[in-house]
Amino acid sequence: MAPDTWLRLATGRIGWAEAVTEGRVQMSGVRADLSAYLPLELS
Repeated sequence: MAPDTWLRLATGRIGWAEAVTEGRVQMSGVRADLSAYLPLELS
């Protein structure tokens, strides 16, 4: 994925499903879904 897509996912500006649907993320495999980990929670 492009760096700007990663930043948007990490900050919650775009959702995982939306990014996949729009073709911003290309993935394969059972462990490729990162929706449980995004957006990142910084402490």
